[in-house]
Amino acid sequence: MKKGKTALFSFGIFILFLILIINVSAGVYFSQPAGVYNLGDAIEIGVDITPLENAPVKIELICNGNPVIVYFSTTPEESFSFAVPLTSAYIKDISGDCYFEAEYSKADYKSRSFKISSELEISLDIDSIFAKPGEEILISGNARRLNGIGINGTVEITIPVLNLIQQIISTVVEANNETSNETAGNESKETAKTNNAASSQSNAGNYIGIVSDGRFSLSFNLSKDIPAGDYRIDVLAYELSNNEKTSKGNAAANLKVQQVLTNIDIALNSQSLNPGDSFSFKPLLLDQSELPIYDEVSVIIRDEKQNRIFERIMKSGETIEYKIPTNLTSGYYEAEVSKAELSSIKKFYVNEKAIADFKIENDSLTVINIGNILYNKDVQIDLNGKPFVKKLNLALGEQAKFKLTGSNEAYDIKVSDGESETTASGIVLTGYAVNVKEIAKGSGIFLSPVIWIFLLVILGAGVLFLFRNIFKKSSFAYPWKEKLFGRKNQVIRVDENGKIIKDDTKPKQKEIIKKFAEPPSQAEQSLVLDGYKTKAAVVALKIKNKIEKNSKQSLEKAIEQVYEKKGAVYEQGDYILIVFSSIVTHSFKNEIEAVKIAQKISSVLREHNRKFKEKIEFGIGINSGDIINKIEDKKLKFTALGNTIGIVKKLADMSKGEILVSKLAYEAGITSIKAEKKIVNNNEIYEVKEIVDKEKNEKFINEFLGRIGKEEIQKKSTDAKRN
Repeated sequence: MKKGKTALFSFGIFILFLILIINVSAGVYFSQPAGVYNLGDAIEIGVDITPLENAPVKIELICNGNPVIVYFSTTPEESFSFAVPLTSAYIKDISGDCYFEAEYSKADYKSRSFKISSELEISLDIDSIFAKPGEEILISGNARRLNGIGINGTVEITIPVLNLIQQIISTVVEANNETSNETAGNESKETAKTNNAASSQSNAGNYIGIVSDGRFSLSFNLSKDIPAGDYRIDVLAYELSNNEKTSKGNAAANLKVQQVLTNIDIALNSQSLNPGDSFSFKPLLLDQSELPIYDEVSVIIRDEKQNRIFERIMKSGETIEYKIPTNLTSGYYEAEVSKAELSSIKKFYVNEKAIADFKIENDSLTVINIGNILYNKDVQIDLNGKPFVKKLNLALGEQAKFKLTGSNEAYDIKVSDGESETTASGIVLTGYAVNVKEIAKGSGIFLSPVIWIFLLVILGAGVLFLFRNIFKKSSFAYPWKEKLFGRKNQVIRVDENGKIIKDDTKPKQKEIIKKFAEPPSQAEQSLVLDGYKTKAAVVALKIKNKIEKNSKQSLEKAIEQVYEKKGAVYEQGDYILIVFSSIVTHSFKNEIEAVKIAQKISSVLREHNRKFKEKIEFGIGINSGDIINKIEDKKLKFTALGNTIGIVKKLADMSKGEILVSKLAYEAGITSIKAEKKIVNNNEIYEVKEIVDKEKNEKFINEFLGRIGKEEIQKKSTDAKRN
């Protein structure tokens, strides 16, 4: 009985197993694709079907919902593989998030998701380039697929602004060529075609190179006349398949083209001028693309003998008016404008012109020749409408004087030579009759040689009288030195024995020199052509914020210390510049004095900021350089050579309250200046930490040695007494 039940149970299990096998559906399994593919790649995929049934299989590539059939078989194998080339001909233009889907035995099976992209990763070695016109530019970098594999393809570099300029130029050239083709003969047509071809071959702003194993490097030269400014460089790298771009990527870099002075010119309002005219001129600095540069230039006007009659440093682009003196000699003159190594000269001509100046004073008329040639004209003088004509022949600077008489009443006076005219009203003239009578004729200041002789006699007598008093020997109480420097001062003192001693002392010579030769406290930057070339230290104090009353007082207090050290000061915008010149300080160690003054100024301003709510934001820089300078009108006038002023201003700009010193100034005072070296924009500068007071150290050493010497002397004296 038990055996029958066991057999029945086993048979049931077998039937159930057959039912399960019959109802199990087949499965499609894909091999694992990579995470990302680029257009141009090929996807190799393996497929397993379990269990295999007698049914067709269709496999589609689906990207962002767009399907493409990539495999179909009515009699598939249990295991097979296929490749999908990612080209536009095979998969059309689909890309994005993708997967494979198989339709088999009335069921759908999906693979793992992956990405198909047309993008490349482009990286540049440098993203900012600074260059001058005509320089060679190198663009290099890497082009990789998203899976990190370097491509073999093409790189195109475009500078959009230059490309646009080239297109405009090409359009203009083509338009000119079309015009010439219509109007010219066969030869002109051939020339036009040549120009057209040359224009089309120009590739300004567009350059092509090769990408090999993911690396590209392309160099090209900027045009010599490229305009200064900021440009964008676009880099496009791509792969080609059947002359179609499959994958591509972009990157961009910045290009800054500097403005370079290439030409200099001067614009004149006229090349033929009369004495007394206003001569207007404008100096022009032009860069590589003929655009203006605004900077300081030197302007000089010379006569035919190269004598300078006008000179000034001014801004380019500004118009200056120079009034031609009425007595300026007729002839050719030249105006020269110069900057660095470039200069431009233009000539103009001053005409001959007879000009008279009429002066009516009470009852007299003075006519002065202020022109540049002989004044040979008739002058009409009207007294209440009654004319008197006088023929004048005046040499340069010569004058004629007339007495005006009338019948004791007010007159309206008019004087004219046809070009110049002067009038006066209500002038009372006395006399017996209305008349104009010449009184005298002369050179304007001294009327005759007799007056010259008379004045020379008086002058000679005065000189003799002066020297007789200075050198007279009748008394020793007034020697000539005392005449110049004052009497001796008598000092009465009593010696140890009670005897009265009289001591004569003289004023110190340094005090006399100081009285007659005060050092200049003001400086003025101008074009100095006849001064001395000396070394100078320059301190620049920049005030970086707006200051009020309390701050101004503190600033004045800080600057007061400069004058005691023979520094000359001038203001230029937000900068206060202090010049220590050897011709004023009589020292060649001005850098050390400049640092000391800078420390004192910094101390005063920091003390102000500590006490007051209203702060002073400042920066201090020190530089050393050569200047051409002289003392004139109680001012130190100077022209800085090189970039002395520019560097010290930059140091003051960079400073945030600390004292920054240029390398040149630091090396000049290295024995006394303790500073910390810094590198800013590839430039070596120094921040002052301490100044070594050598005088104080020397005084201490001398006192120390003196004490040792005294102790030695006392010791020897004591030993001698003991012996």
